[in-house]
Amino acid sequence: MGKSKPFFAIKFLCGIFFLLSCSNENDSDIGKDLQLIVSPNNLELLQGESGTIFISSQPEGRLEWRIGSKPNWISFSPSSGILDGTIDEILVTTEVSGLNVGWNTGSVEIISSSAGKKLMDVSVFIETPQISQMAISKSILEFDYQEDSTEFYIKNSGGLDFNWTINNQNDYLTVSPDSGFLAIGDSILVTSTVDRTELETNIYEYSLNIGNNQQNALELPVNIKAYKEEKWILDNGQIVDAEYDRNYDKIIAVSEFPNQILNINPVSQGIQSLDLNLPPTSVSISQDGNLAVVGHDGYISYINLSSMELIQMYSVTTDVFDIVLGPNNWAYAFPRVDQHERIRCIDLSTGNETQNTGNTIYAGTRAKLHPSGSYIYGADNGLSPSDFEKYDISGGTAHYLYDSPYHGDFEFSGNIWISESGDKLFSRARNVFNASENQTNDMTYSGKLLGEQGKRISTMDSHAEANVIYTIVDEGLWDWDYKPGGVVKKYTEDFYNFQGEIELPKFLGTDTNGNFSLFSSHGYFGFFNSAGSQFYVIVKADEENNSAVRWGISTITVD
Repeated sequence: MGKSKPFFAIKFLCGIFFLLSCSNENDSDIGKDLQLIVSPNNLELLQGESGTIFISSQPEGRLEWRIGSKPNWISFSPSSGILDGTIDEILVTTEVSGLNVGWNTGSVEIISSSAGKKLMDVSVFIETPQISQMAISKSILEFDYQEDSTEFYIKNSGGLDFNWTINNQNDYLTVSPDSGFLAIGDSILVTSTVDRTELETNIYEYSLNIGNNQQNALELPVNIKAYKEEKWILDNGQIVDAEYDRNYDKIIAVSEFPNQILNINPVSQGIQSLDLNLPPTSVSISQDGNLAVVGHDGYISYINLSSMELIQMYSVTTDVFDIVLGPNNWAYAFPRVDQHERIRCIDLSTGNETQNTGNTIYAGTRAKLHPSGSYIYGADNGLSPSDFEKYDISGGTAHYLYDSPYHGDFEFSGNIWISESGDKLFSRARNVFNASENQTNDMTYSGKLLGEQGKRISTMDSHAEANVIYTIVDEGLWDWDYKPGGVVKKYTEDFYNFQGEIELPKFLGTDTNGNFSLFSSHGYFGFFNSAGSQFYVIVKADEENNSAVRWGISTITVD
């Protein structure tokens, strides 16, 4: 520091002693020339401290004094006076604003009326200013999908005490405590908790503003990963095939791992299951919703859906790719392999098998029963150009009637859906065709469901009364990268007008590194309920980097 308080005290005492000594001199000194005495003549102060000086004369006599030139930051009280054998005590204060850190010295002139003037120094020491500093222990407040609470510290890391507060503008996040007092060096643990009740599947980002009464302000970013389950998760293996029964508003599905047929109520979320003796390949239900047949490799299973019992298993001479249950108590099995093949027609009352008459079909044909119950329409696979075909089943054994009138004019692309009125046929290629008893009009072009070029339908359904068609198209362009998409596209049934799209809700799971992650849904089977008010989609989580692939049912309310 360079100067010391003891030194000042010694000078101060010497001055007082000198003044007192002078006051005891005899009268012979009166009349000598007066001298102005200032003690001390060098006053040292600390920041915020005041001091005292004494003014007298030597010898005692009468004189006037006043403070002359001085720096503006030094003040005297009083700043003038009259000595008449007395000693004046003067208060010295300083205003340190704008002064430098360390010692600051100013020269002061004290002027008398008859004893000349004196110079003295006033010095003040300015300490390093105390600052307020607030710190937080985290740079971001992150909540993972399954994390509802986390903690952080607020610390007083500066030189001043302060009161702090957190400004939180979000109802779904609470902090406790949200205000308080922190002395120098102290810290406090703050707990933040998320209420996910009203949160949708999204990533919510905002900030907590933390401030104090010392003008410190900090911003703490908040990142909340929220997931709202909007599906019914199925724990019944891998879904292989499914159909919908509008009589009872049930989904009838077959699964592997385990091998079962499932009678699913999507409203009550109840499932009745029946174990199957073999892995299923396909399923078809009767028009009244009471019976089903399940295809296997070399067999079919005949099921009573009302009691969920196996009626009978029948052997067939093919690996069943697709199957149709007719209202005539016959089952029609479509072969998986061997190219040019014939439909296996099984009389379910006897188990006898016959093969379709007329032309052969191609292995891998997808088939649907016409609502009349008299016909089956098929969509071939593996042939170019692709086509539709029609088979008469009114006599029991199927009879090949004819194919469409086109040969490469329009794409069919290997699958078929039929409107509930039976007057329209929808191809996987999104082309729409007429269905008619008259061959001239049958399978003739009727329009197209608009969409991206090359995108093909994975699943669809239509509802006449609600005037809606909902589709899900493939994500791949070719068979080897085929994958059902995750978006439902909406159309009107009357003129195929596009009405928008809905993204299927994602799955929350863990990736192969064990971290929570969202996985896209792929819609494999979609059905309207009998009222046309709900669209049920059997969805599967994306498999890429997914440690546990799951299935579920997503319910979409029809506008």
